[in-house]
Amino acid sequence: MPENNRRLENNLRLVAELRRASAGWRDRVRALPVAPELGKAELVERLRRYDFAAPVPLDALADDVADLLAHGTLHATHPRYFGLFNPTSHAAGAVADALAAIYNPQVGGWWHAPAANEIERAVLDWLLARAGLDPARAAGTFTTGGAEANLTAVLVALARHFPTCADDGVAGLERRPTLYASDQAHDSFVKIAHATGLGRRAVQRVASDERRRLDVAALAERIARDRRAGRAPFLVVATAGTTATGAIDPLPAIADLCAAEGLSLHVDAAWGGCALLSGALRHHLAGIERADTITWDAHKTLPVPMGAGMILARDGGALAAPFHVQTAYVPDARADGVDLYQASMQWSRRAIGLKVFMTIAELGAPGIAALVEHQASMADLLRGELAAAGWTVRNDSPLPIVCFGRGELAPSGERVPELVEAVVAGGAAWLSEVRQPSGESLLRACITNVETGPDDVRALVAALGRGLDQVRASAALRRARLSAGHSAPAS
Repeated sequence: MPENNRRLENNLRLVAELRRASAGWRDRVRALPVAPELGKAELVERLRRYDFAAPVPLDALADDVADLLAHGTLHATHPRYFGLFNPTSHAAGAVADALAAIYNPQVGGWWHAPAANEIERAVLDWLLARAGLDPARAAGTFTTGGAEANLTAVLVALARHFPTCADDGVAGLERRPTLYASDQAHDSFVKIAHATGLGRRAVQRVASDERRRLDVAALAERIARDRRAGRAPFLVVATAGTTATGAIDPLPAIADLCAAEGLSLHVDAAWGGCALLSGALRHHLAGIERADTITWDAHKTLPVPMGAGMILARDGGALAAPFHVQTAYVPDARADGVDLYQASMQWSRRAIGLKVFMTIAELGAPGIAALVEHQASMADLLRGELAAAGWTVRNDSPLPIVCFGRGELAPSGERVPELVEAVVAGGAAWLSEVRQPSGESLLRACITNVETGPDDVRALVAALGRGLDQVRASAALRRARLSAGHSAPAS
């Protein structure tokens, strides 16, 4: 017992130190450039010292690795990172990940980690209710991320519509299964179609409308055409918050069509699910409760470390259908517990949901809603600041993502990459280019950090102004060189 007590004390001390380090990092990161400072050659050179021939003291090792990460990382935790969906982490999430590492529960089996399993169940039930699903009938499980969750959704739909596929595979089907997604939907479904044996051509891309939402009339026409051609439509993917522009597909109309056609409906709300946590925003996702399955990434929605994806299913039994196996080496499931390896692609599994549970518990529902609404308000501020500076906002998402352009960047935004490079090289902010199906390039800024404030938004607009000056100067220099070349006397 004394030894156990010492271990417990050491663990608690480590967690306390991690909590302080997490809070300190949120202050220190502001002093760093958003983009990495160390290049490939420098990183390789610094890592040459590690030949693994002799042990390295942990304190020195940790300090060196922390320095490598501090100066060799694109800092998604920086308040002036306006990039992909990777928010900063609050201390609760970092502490939870440390606890998961220290106690190392194997969550795949309830009997192996009852506490961690029930912690995940508690937070999933709360999130199921936020999505309008009945926790008594619905079910969910944590995944490594949205790609695994989307894969799970496809497997659930296949099991529902093609029961023989479980044993005989896709090759045993008389008609080719076909799924539908807009031209703005996530490309993970292309990988999934490849991996499941459906084939990439099983993913039918449907045109989006002028608001970059799935065109329901075009979807209906495509389904009818494929049925006539002998295909077997089985699944429609609607997106609630596209990666490129934050567009939300018309969920009620798509749900109506799926019901009429007897198709499964999956809603990919990997990032847009954040709206479900806000009373002011959740109406934008009306209809999501009619989905058969939902992807929702906690690590894109909440200030928690990656990865913490989720797959939610309106019918809990359907979620488990593709994954049931019998083994000779795992103890039988208890009647009062669910073994998660029987409802997931994963088998051995980390306690992914612990960081989600602790973050929501620390902040509370009102605190979580306030974070989401703060990000939305910063996006509104950015739209106003951009308009005042002569930019044109090109999307109308209620989510905190802003796509914009400017006429002088060329008719289809050919000079957008040059401007993005100039802004990123300046180090004060980070944003990205997004290319539309039409070929047009826009600038894309997403508010991912809950600590991004008005000063950070205005710093981005200022950085854009400086970058635009560089682009203009480069264009003027090119014109001058061209003019000089044309006026030079023939030799």
